[in-house]
Amino acid sequence: MTFSTDHGGLAFSCDDAKLSIGASTWNTKLSQLGSMRGKVYIVTAGLVDLNYLSRIIGKRPSDIFIVAHSDARVEAEALKALFPNVSIALHPRNNAKVVLIAPSTVWISSADFGKSESFEAGIGLHSTVAFASMVENVFAKLWAESVAVDLA
Repeated sequence: MTFSTDHGGLAFSCDDAKLSIGASTWNTKLSQLGSMRGKVYIVTAGLVDLNYLSRIIGKRPSDIFIVAHSDARVEAEALKALFPNVSIALHPRNNAKVVLIAPSTVWISSADFGKSESFEAGIGLHSTVAFASMVENVFAKLWAESVAVDLA
């Protein structure tokens, strides 16, 4: 059976994908963040372990956009205070866990962005088609419905 594009999602081909099962952390997945130049879009329910997140974001604290669940307000405000050039917004219904790195990297995971002590699984892939679709249909829609975290 072949997938098809419909109201439930985008069908695409991908020659470069990696299953991440129980071993790969966000720090490992984003180990090259300092040398990457594309925008980074992060969608997460929670922001887990600010010290851990700071080590990741500190590699390149610009051109990063985060949508977290509204329940993560305290962590989002603390992260914004540490990294004022990172754009952060809160959404009341978000539960997705996605990291998108321009121009073509897509990570979809069971793990919130941050440190996890749970068994997690996900998939990473390189596809400009999937990247563009996820930015437009996931990130941009959530961002438009979110409230920005601004420190006054």
